This record gives sequence, structure tokens and C-alpha cells, in this order.
Amino acid sequence: MDFPWIEILKNFGPLVAIIVFFVWRDWQRELRLSLRLEKLDEYQKQTLEGLVEKTTLALAQSSECLRWIGRIVERLATLYPKMADQDCKKPDGL
Repeated sequence: MDFPWIEILKNFGPLVAIIVFFVWRDWQRELRLSLRLEKLDEYQKQTLEGLVEKTTLALAQSSECLRWIGRIVERLATLYPKMADQDCKKPDGL
């Protein structure tokens, strides 16, 4: 990051050199900040993609389990029709 500070100072004076220095410094800071933001955005994107993939898989598995439980309940209702019409009550002693 060599910049011809001495030549600017000689040719244009200290005021222009100071202005150029601050503009250059802020430009460098903006470059570093933009690189950090790009890395952060990429990290967030990768993290969210992984979470969405895992959540989708968990929802699919949960839905399949609910279908399976529903089929079991339907079979039990056909096997024990008298119980299907009864209200669910908590047994005594529990």
C-alpha cells in the first residue's frame, strides 16, 4: 500500500496531502468492511441453507409419523369399534 505521499506533499502542499490521506484511509476501510460483510453474508447463507434443509427433513419425517399414527388409530377403531365411540377418560388411580 505504497502511496506517493512525499510527491503529493511537494507538489500540492500539506493540506491536499492530508485530504488525500483521509480519502485513501477511508477507502481502505470501506474495502475491508465490504470484504467482512461479504464473508458474513456467505456464512449466513450457508447456515440458513443447512437449517432449512434439516427443518424440511424433520417436517417430512414428522408428517410421515403422523400418517403412520393415523393409520394405527384407524385400525384400532375398526378392531375395537366400541372404544371408538367412548370419550377418553383418565383411568382412576392415575
